[in-house]
Order: sequence, then structure tokens, then C-alpha cells
Amino acid sequence: MVHGSSVRYEKLRSECPESGEEQGSDKDSEKEDNEVTVYLYPLSSQERLRKKKRDTWIRIAAAVVLLTVAVGFVFYELYGCLEPDSDSHNHTAPAVDHWNSEKKEGHDHYHDEGDHHHEDEESPEHHSHSREGTDDSGEYEHDHHHSSMYHHGVLITDSAVCSEVGRGILVDGGNVVDAGIASLLCLGVVHPHTAGVGGVFSAILFNATSGTSKAIHSVCPETSSSAYNIPTVLQGLKLLHENFGHLSWAKLFDSAIRLAKNGFSIDETLASALKSDTEKIKSDLCDLFCHKNGSIKGQGSKVTNQKLSELLQTVSVLMENNSHFSEMLGMKLAEDLPQTEKQDFVKNVQRCKGEINDPLTVKKDKYTVFTAASPVFGGIISDILKRAGEHNLSLQSIADLNSRASSYINLLNTTKLIYSNSLAMEHQSPGDLFALNTVGSHIGVLDSSGNVLIISASLNSSFGLKQFLPSTGVILNDFTIHSAANMLSWNCLSVLKFQDDDEIIGIGVTGGKSVPYLVAQIIINKVHYKMSFQEAVCGPFFHLEMTNAKLFSTYISGISNTSDIFKLLIDKEPQIKTMDETGEDFMALILDSYAGHVGAFGIPPTNAHSDGY
Repeated sequence: MVHGSSVRYEKLRSECPESGEEQGSDKDSEKEDNEVTVYLYPLSSQERLRKKKRDTWIRIAAAVVLLTVAVGFVFYELYGCLEPDSDSHNHTAPAVDHWNSEKKEGHDHYHDEGDHHHEDEESPEHHSHSREGTDDSGEYEHDHHHSSMYHHGVLITDSAVCSEVGRGILVDGGNVVDAGIASLLCLGVVHPHTAGVGGVFSAILFNATSGTSKAIHSVCPETSSSAYNIPTVLQGLKLLHENFGHLSWAKLFDSAIRLAKNGFSIDETLASALKSDTEKIKSDLCDLFCHKNGSIKGQGSKVTNQKLSELLQTVSVLMENNSHFSEMLGMKLAEDLPQTEKQDFVKNVQRCKGEINDPLTVKKDKYTVFTAASPVFGGIISDILKRAGEHNLSLQSIADLNSRASSYINLLNTTKLIYSNSLAMEHQSPGDLFALNTVGSHIGVLDSSGNVLIISASLNSSFGLKQFLPSTGVILNDFTIHSAANMLSWNCLSVLKFQDDDEIIGIGVTGGKSVPYLVAQIIINKVHYKMSFQEAVCGPFFHLEMTNAKLFSTYISGISNTSDIFKLLIDKEPQIKTMDETGEDFMALILDSYAGHVGAFGIPPTNAHSDGY
């Protein structure tokens, strides 16, 4: 213990003399002047204990503060409450070829990996991602993003599971074609009422690099000797993949095979379809959709289709390695058909094929529309858009409710004339066209480069023939005429490209009777009324139905019958009815690529599940 001691400190001379310091001073006197004596006294035992406790509590308090700060940062990061730095989430989108997603510089979004499918989409009011969202320099403001906006790629289908499957393909290096094919194969398993190996499909593909677009259809000969309707999905997908796909067939079939083998849960969309056709399900599809006691399975129940899993596994190998794919597919599907029908069926499956053509193109001053539609539908879209320009529709006309209602009615009456004239010129019966009420599914894929693929799949009516082929697990379609023109009459897939900027819009609509009018209305909302892409697909929408050879009935969707605009429309056109008064099945989706963002939105929202990264 040191009771008393002294310590001598000597002041060191600075290299730069301080002001007032005498340079010639005597060293000994300086040394004496700077001598300091310090006396140290020991602490008592109580003082040492108090000091030790104080130091311990200080350390504990500091640790708690640091832990709180760390937990706070983790919490905010997990729940997306922090604005991510542009370099903090470096998602690398694989660049395989010019159809693949390319990484865009800029902000990245945080998306909860546990909930890819955004089942509860935000309303359009939450965020408008349109050209009105730019500043004077043209840069998009990134302050508030819609929940369905992404930076690299986005998928939208009517199944949350299949949207996630497509997203996974994009992340794994696939392009929009790969993702679309995998999603369609998935829908054939989980939504067998609208899609599947036994159905048909149509698609439009837009290449942003070249600015070109292609229409892809699966078609069969106009005359068929088979008593059974011929499936064309796989023949068309094979051609699509050979020309534009990238990943292996094994990769694209993988999720569909596993879902069929291991089972999937019935979602709300399939449950509704099962409930609406109870008797036919019980009599013809009970093996697939009934419990052991004979009751129809409902939402959340598990369904497996082992035979379909085996068929998909076989097909994935055939499509990869066998030039006689169509013949072998026909023979496999014909196993459950009557012996007298097998030969004709196999022959017609071989004759059915995919076709890639240039789409119909409608070019205007400020935009171009590419559409994979029938000539009749394409002409109707073109004429409606031309008349919309002549009506000088604008934001001013939509701001005032009365002017807005008048513009809607004027365009409605013009559209009725366009329909009648177009059908007359093509020598088609309006009754035949409007008798169509096809049920279908959409798949929309968009990457950050602006490449777009939209596919529509259908069995014609819900569950097609409602005949389950037990050897393959397939349900065949019930299209009555296998002609390209007829198949194109149940959908209208379009791509809208603006001339002055890089915005690209993909539009898919099914509904049969009013499809071209619905597509035109979405384009008018986007082009003339400057709506965001979410608002453009939300309506109000007018639908047409033939009551006789010359008269149309008009239905409306997308607005409440208690709204002010609905009351004004009724005053101007008393015959308008609400959409729930017709049995027409209507589905529309829209994809948007602009300023480094991609997004997707659909109507009805319960049937539209977007997923991206």
C-alpha cells in the first residue's frame, strides 16, 4: 500500500515555441519551475465497494441501451419501416438473353418472403404509378410505392400458388416465357376448371429490345372427325418454348408435377366453381373432388391427382427429347376413349399445332397497340379508339361528373354501331358471337426490361366436358369448333406502347361478348384520362349483350349502383343494368413497366394475385 509518495513531471518543450516563452532561459530553473508533487491516498473498503457497484451499473445500463438500439434496427428492417438504401438490397436478376429480366439501377423494395402473393391488394388510391408521378426532370418519385410494385419482374395469375411458381422461375434465371409456361402448367393442376393439358391457349409476347410483338395460338383443323374435343395447350407451348424459352422442360414442369402428386389446397376460386356445378361434379368428377362420403370438397380441402402427375412427368421428358411428341401425347390421352374413337383422336392431336404470327397493330399518334385477337375484335378496338380521339376525351371531361357520364354514353352508343358494322362486314352473326361465354384464366408476366407475355387458357365452359380421364387425370375442353378464329373470340390480349417514353402496358381480358370493348375502355382510361394502371382496370366498365339480331343490352361493372356517377348514367340511359344481372364471366389484368418499376393489377381483385421481386 502506498501511503504517500511524490511523482515528478517534466514539461516537454514544444517544437514551436509558445508566445511569451523565453528561449534563452536556464534549463535548471525551468526544470525546477515545472516540478509537480502528487500525493496518493488509499480508498476505504466501503468507498471501493460503492465505486465497484457504480461501475457495474454503468456497464449494465450501457449494454441495455446498445441492445435496445440493435433490436430496434432489426425490428424496423423486418417490418419494412425503414427506407432501404439503394445499395442495401442487391437483388441480382440473371441476364441470360434479351428476353430475361435485367437488373435496374435504383431503389429496391423489401417484400416479405413469407407472403409473396399479396392477396389483399391495395386500392388504387394508395399510389398512382403513372406519368403524373414524375417530376420536371422526368425522374419518378420513389417516396411511396404501391404494394404490387417491383423492380425486376412481376407475375399475375388467378392463383396465388401459381404466381409464386412463376416468380421462382424468374428468380432462378428464367425469362418471361419460362415463367409464363411454368405458371400455366401450375394452373392446369390447381385450377382445372379453367386451364389444363386438355384445354387451349392464346398468347401475346412483346420484345422490348426490338420493339416487336408476336401472337401465339394453339390451333386445330377446322374440321375434325373426332367426337372428342382436341387439346392444344402442350403443342402450342412446345413451339413457344422452342422459339423463346430458356430453361429446361424438367424445371418448368417441376412445380406442377409436385402439386399434382403431393396435393394442393382448394382455393376460393376453385371452391366457387365446384359449388356452382354441384350435380355435374358429383356425377362425373367425384373421383377428384369428392370426400369419401360423397360430399364435394370445399375451400381448404386437399386434392391430389396422381395420374396427372405421372402424365406431366412423362410429357416433360417427351418434350425435351422426342420429335414424335404429338403422336405419343395423343396415344396417352386416348387410353380412356372408346376404341372406335382412339385413331381419329390421335390423328387430330398430331394435326393440332402452335402458330406464331404478327399481331394486329393499331398505331395512333401517341401510342401503338399490338393485339392477339381475331380480325373482327381487332377492328372493333381500332374503331373505338379512333372515335374516342374524335370525341376529344380528356382529364377535363372526366373531372366533371355530368360531362363524364355524357362521354361514357356517347362512346357506348358509338360502340354499338361499330359492333354492328364490323360484324356485318365480316358476314358474322352477332348472335353467334354474343352466344360465347367462355371461362378462362390469365397469366401475365413482365420484366424490368419491358418484355411482356400474356397467356389466356380455357376449357371453354367451367370444367370443359366435365369428363375425367382416369388414366391421365385430364379434363378435356368442350369447344365446339376447333378453328383459329373461334378460339380467338374468347379473349383479347394486347400490349400498349407509348411513343414518347418507355412505358409499356400489357392488357388481358376474357369475357367473350364484350372483350374488345373492355380492352378499348382500359386503353382510353390510361391514354385519355391519364389514370394509373391500377385505376385503368377498375372501371366503370360497360358490357354488351345481344337481345335479338339488332338490339343490345348494356350492363355496367366497377361502380356501386348507389354512386353519383351511376345515377347520372341511369338518367341518361335508363336501360343500363348492373353486372350481377348477367352471367357473363369477366376477368381483366393489366401490367405496367415504367421508370424502373414493374407492377400488375387485376379485376376482380379476389381472382388476381400478383407476385414479384
